[in-house]
Amino acid sequence: MRRRRQILAAAVLPLLILALFFIVYVFFNIRQQSSHYYDYVMKADDDVYLRLKPLAMSLDSLPRHDLYYGFVIPCSSMNPFVEYMSGMGYLLSWDLVEWIASSRIPANDTVGPEDKLVGKWLNIGGKAKNRVSNKPAMYDYPGTNGRCSHELIPETIAVHRLKSWDQWLHVLEFFNVTAELEVSNLYHLE
Repeated sequence: MRRRRQILAAAVLPLLILALFFIVYVFFNIRQQSSHYYDYVMKADDDVYLRLKPLAMSLDSLPRHDLYYGFVIPCSSMNPFVEYMSGMGYLLSWDLVEWIASSRIPANDTVGPEDKLVGKWLNIGGKAKNRVSNKPAMYDYPGTNGRCSHELIPETIAVHRLKSWDQWLHVLEFFNVTAELEVSNLYHLE
């Protein structure tokens, strides 16, 4: 059963990611007729705690064109040009989203893990000349994935593999997110 789900995910996820980038491109292209402009699109898993302020600060000095940003795989690598950015969360500059939405390269290659495919599409297309792997600020929750995980650190941008409420609570408490919450009957934080 698990193997069937993995095969289904490998077949369907790339198409969904391609469709998502296309929809984002179309929707925001229409919105750009107004005065608002978007620099990036980020895809993140649902088991990731993402800290937006540190993310935005890390992007300040980076180019807003031809940018592919995330956590490079394999875990031991610091070279963002070796493989691809982990599906935990990666960011693309707007021009790359436009390219993915309109290029035949992604449209003709949709079988496999979505994070690997995005990296492959960019490599084949000669895109993403500006690549940034933001290690150690992006990582897996402590003890969950060997070399990809380490202890929580103040400079964190993203923590991945939060599979239980206890892990979420640990992360939220570490970053002092729960300190200002008022007591409520709707939740219990102990």
